[in-house]
Amino acid sequence: MSKVLIADTQEATRKSLTKLLEREKYDVESVADGRELLEKLQNGRPDLLLLNVVMSTMDGLQVIKLMRGRGWNTPVVTMCTRKTDAANIPEGAADCIAAPFHPGELLTRVRRVLDAARSPRTIEIPQRELHDPESGRIDAQAVADFLDVPLAKLAGALGVKYPALHKTPSAPGLQEKLRPIKQGIDLVSRITLSKSDARAWLNNPHPDLGGSTPMEVILEGEAGAVVTLLDNALSGIPS
Repeated sequence: MSKVLIADTQEATRKSLTKLLEREKYDVESVADGRELLEKLQNGRPDLLLLNVVMSTMDGLQVIKLMRGRGWNTPVVTMCTRKTDAANIPEGAADCIAAPFHPGELLTRVRRVLDAARSPRTIEIPQRELHDPESGRIDAQAVADFLDVPLAKLAGALGVKYPALHKTPSAPGLQEKLRPIKQGIDLVSRITLSKSDARAWLNNPHPDLGGSTPMEVILEGEAGAVVTLLDNALSGIPS
């Protein structure tokens, strides 16, 4: 029996969807706001999430961003109020349906997304834009752009000469040195909502880094310390 979680601020909508889905033998739970939804997801993931994009405390798009950042791959069908919105499926969602819902259409969408989720999945590369599109290797220029630092500064952190880095920013010999920096970027992107938020975190002093900012630590060639800090935070290990 597939488990479906409904997230909608309207009690009437939650009740009607629950009744419809339970009639089709789905195991159904519901929550009323974004914060309650995240708490529920932390305790176990459903097979499908029906998510209203307009939520109290945290909107649906923010929820999807946090879910995907934390590696929660539960398929999401978003619910909106205008057909124009339904035509533009939000990033990270599998489908979008506009209210008022026709029961048959909603059930068809639910079955289709669940069937697709059971099919073999492709491997997703986090922060794909940090990789060279041709070789697939991590690209130092893309990393510098994400961090918003000059490539010459990143060269110092990597312990390489700037001219060589500028000429071949994704060279095989750079990958081992770039990997912990890219891993740190992957991790901080999981716990923030945007690139600007990630940069803000990286540029704020942190007590577990002796008052230095994570960016300063990375540029000193100690990205591993930032990775450990973020790993612990995501694992719930107190500092």
